[in-house]
Amino acid sequence: MPTISSSNEIRSDFDAIATLMPERDRLGPHEAWLLRQLPARRGTALEIGCGVGHVARRLAGAFDHVLAIDLSPGMIDEAKRRTSSSIEFVCADMFDWLRSHADTYDCIVTIGTLHHVDLGEALREMALALKPGGRLLVLDLLSRRNPVVNAVAFALGLRLTTPWRLRRAYWRHGRNETYLTIGEVERAAREQLPGAHVRAHLLFRYSIIWDKG
Repeated sequence: MPTISSSNEIRSDFDAIATLMPERDRLGPHEAWLLRQLPARRGTALEIGCGVGHVARRLAGAFDHVLAIDLSPGMIDEAKRRTSSSIEFVCADMFDWLRSHADTYDCIVTIGTLHHVDLGEALREMALALKPGGRLLVLDLLSRRNPVVNAVAFALGLRLTTPWRLRRAYWRHGRNETYLTIGEVERAAREQLPGAHVRAHLLFRYSIIWDKG
């Protein structure tokens, strides 16, 4: 089972990271791939764990309405400052938000967030928040059993051009984290999202794509 940090720890870490994020928006290869999987129906999208909004701003070009939530007030403040389009950014706990928005979204996107929470519970609540016919897109981190390999792989996930202070902040945040294996991810998806497509990617990432019937 993964090591799950407390909400206060996560919020504090990402408040510190927020002001270190580069102004320039750039997607990594996994993020770019995930956004090529958007559904045909482009009404309302929700991003969970939006950070400073670089994915939400791309969703805004594809959907009529985008709402983006994050647990970190610092991230939400930065996202609002950097965004000129009409995206609704909200500081919120994902479970509190999802449980009050059943059958609401045509698409839910979450990247690098679900390793902080119980995956099965998160998948179940996101499924309930999708409209019938909606699509769930998940991208997150896979298990690295050896803690040294874990730290090195986490660092490799950051671009070599990433400023040192930001690299160090992410390193501190991730140094004690553990993650699910691909088998554990597949089991959670099978239990909560029948018919979901789960895929392992390079650099210890996995994706889940699921269409709600």
